[in-house]
Amino acid sequence: MLYVFHGTDATQAAIKARALADSLQKKRPDAAFVKMDGDSWNASAIEGHLGGQGLFSNKYIVLLDRVTENKDAKEGLADLIPAMQESPNIFIVSEGKLLTELKKAVEKSAEKVVECELKKEESKEPSFNVFALADAVGKKDPVRSWMLYRKAVDSGMESEAIIGMLFWKAKTAMDRELARELITLYHDGHRGLRDLELGVERLVLELH
Repeated sequence: MLYVFHGTDATQAAIKARALADSLQKKRPDAAFVKMDGDSWNASAIEGHLGGQGLFSNKYIVLLDRVTENKDAKEGLADLIPAMQESPNIFIVSEGKLLTELKKAVEKSAEKVVECELKKEESKEPSFNVFALADAVGKKDPVRSWMLYRKAVDSGMESEAIIGMLFWKAKTAMDRELARELITLYHDGHRGLRDLELGVERLVLELH
């Protein structure tokens, strides 16, 4: 089975793909989880996961995160798409904007395709330097992070855009705990369980 998240908003695609992977792991705790990116791409390993089973599990959950940054994956991923969909294992693909051939392949074969596109206003250069906020959060500085966060909000930045940038920073810094908190906050906000603006504010104030 194959799920694909892609689009010009690669950050949101990554958030949604990771959230699905986390959800499936909770539902299938016996499944073996495998993550692969462009640096670790291995076509033979993918082929082995198409029909195989884990040594101590019945299923695989395979997350492919921006693997097309690898030249070989970029050229060969489209050919593997039909087999991924037919596999008894679960494949989750997270990408930026797809090339035409790969986009056609996933639209034809995948169980679900989610396209994440930047809004026109988000595509423009923001008046606030959100990278400064991301750096402050990365340094675990709650005071500076809060001050910059309030400036971001006052400048008109949407909470989703701020969460997306902070998720990118957490992923770059390999801060899994922060990344998971941001994913949970994002989905709770869209379910109406939490206020996103207040949720992000509380998160930055509690950095340690």
